[in-house]
Amino acid sequence: MYPLFESVCIQNGQIQNGQYHEFRFLTSYFEHFGFEPKYSLLNNLTLPKLDSSLKLKLRIGYHETGIEWTISEYKNKIPTSLRLLQDDSIDYALKYADRSDLDKIYKKRDGADDVLLIKNGHITDASYSNILFTDGSQIATPSTPLLHGTCRARLIAENKVQEVQITLKSIKQFQSFQLINALNDFDENRWVTIQNSIID
Repeated sequence: MYPLFESVCIQNGQIQNGQYHEFRFLTSYFEHFGFEPKYSLLNNLTLPKLDSSLKLKLRIGYHETGIEWTISEYKNKIPTSLRLLQDDSIDYALKYADRSDLDKIYKKRDGADDVLLIKNGHITDASYSNILFTDGSQIATPSTPLLHGTCRARLIAENKVQEVQITLKSIKQFQSFQLINALNDFDENRWVTIQNSIID
């Protein structure tokens, strides 16, 4: 049983955002198991020869003493409509293999591509992604995510995105959104207009 995992993007034959995945692995491992790991998530990973023309998903499950991994081709499936749903008890602070609570909420999307979760009045995440908003000048991401994503962490560190407290009411101050995760990086051409795309 591998209770935690990382989803890592391989593009042009190279692992993307490796340092951010390694950092989240270290912090999540300590929080879950209560002690520091005696192995690295990526440093000793020997991958086969990869097709550099493909975008690949490297899934690494891990437990106290080691990892298991698989590689598969990844084809972008990025939601463009979101159903707003409230759940004040949802918890996904670590990247658990058990996503049953999120899967139950996802099934309530009712015709939308995905859900956008509200917890205690604040915007958090979609079921598989962090979210970015723009008002045409600033790019913001909620300061209350369910999961601190690796792509999100890099964009904040690069000062490309600002953490902002975003409530259900304050969504109206933004024009567009896009979803990001380890496999779907920020793209200036991928903004989706909020009107008619985020559904109550």
